[in-house]
Amino acid sequence: MASHPARIAALVLVLGWQAMPAPAAPSPVARCEQASHDLLDALGRGDYAAAQALFTPSLAADLTAAQLRTLWTDTADRQGALRTAGRPHGGRVNGHNEVFVPLMFEKSTVTADVVCDGEGRVSAFRLTPPRTP
Repeated sequence: MASHPARIAALVLVLGWQAMPAPAAPSPVARCEQASHDLLDALGRGDYAAAQALFTPSLAADLTAAQLRTLWTDTADRQGALRTAGRPHGGRVNGHNEVFVPLMFEKSTVTADVVCDGEGRVSAFRLTPPRTP
C-alpha cells in the first residue's frame, strides 16, 4: 500500500493535470505562417501537388500545380539556387492574414507573399522579385 505522502503526490499530479488549461489554438496569423512554411517546403522539394493542396479551392483552380512549377522554376532560373528562407513576418493586412518570407537566392532576395483564409489555407501566393534600381 502506498504511503500517505505518495498518495497525496499522486492526487496532486492527477488534479494538476485536470486543472491545466487546454493549449490555446494558434492564431490565424500563426496558421498562415505554418502554411507558408509548408508551402515553401513543398516547393523546395519540387512537390507541386503537395504545395497546391494547401490552397483554397479558388486559388487551386486559378494556379495549377503545373503553373506553380513554372513560377518556381522560372524564379530559380533567373535568381539562381535557393540558399535559405528567412524568418516569416506579417499579420493582418487589409483584413487578411498575410505573411512575407524573404527567400535568399544566389543572385538576389525574392519575397514570398502568402495570404491565408481564416482556416489557414493559402488564398493568394506571389513571388515578388527584387526592385531594380
